Amino acid sequence: MDLELVTKGKQISDNDQTILTYLVTHINELEGVSLRKIAGTLYTSPATIVRLAQKLDFSGYLELFYFLKNQYQPQNQLVEATVDISIPTEKIAPSIHTMKNIYQDNQEKFITIYATGFSSIIAEYLYKKLLVNGIKTLFVNAADSAGIINNNADNISMLIVISKSGETQKVIEKMQFSKERQIPTILFTGNSQSRATEAASIIFEVTDERPVDSQNVTYNSFFGKLLLLMEYIVQEFTQKTQSK
Repeated sequence: MDLELVTKGKQISDNDQTILTYLVTHINELEGVSLRKIAGTLYTSPATIVRLAQKLDFSGYLELFYFLKNQYQPQNQLVEATVDISIPTEKIAPSIHTMKNIYQDNQEKFITIYATGFSSIIAEYLYKKLLVNGIKTLFVNAADSAGIINNNADNISMLIVISKSGETQKVIEKMQFSKERQIPTILFTGNSQSRATEAASIIFEVTDERPVDSQNVTYNSFFGKLLLLMEYIVQEFTQKTQSK
């Protein structure tokens, strides 16, 4: 708490400042502690603390105490949140290697990313992550014209799609279009038994504990885990492609 809130415009001595600092620092420990004991701890008198309270326009010590208690908010609290998510690095290594080979053979073309809804937020992040690593990338979502993909098929090295349910019709249509034109399609999904998997060349499945929550209303770690998985894939993908 900024003590200037109560001391502004008041003549405060160094001893007054010491008392106020002590009260604020120990405010959660002082409720029920007698004024005499507090004064003894500070090597001062109860009357001195009462006069300080009155100098600050409070009726007495108790009014000052409860004002400070209600106003005080601990600052700079550090809450360490540890999320332990295991990425099956050995299992997905062959898929990343395949993606790297496709990229190496088609560096003049674009990696195209498509998603809708909440998935498009993750898709845009992946798009920017690849761009800052110097990889030609195109991001398309449901608001964009279908012609962006349909009319540029010859310039697409691979299509990356994200569908939590694997049943999003617009996603499936883009995947089927790519399959017909032999464009490799990489699918990120929470449902490996979905229709989307039928048109995918490579599938990355992320556990979805809320498969029926299509509106993403309740807590779900799917998108968080997906983002971390993509961070790992981009790291491995770019390291391999740059070092080759």
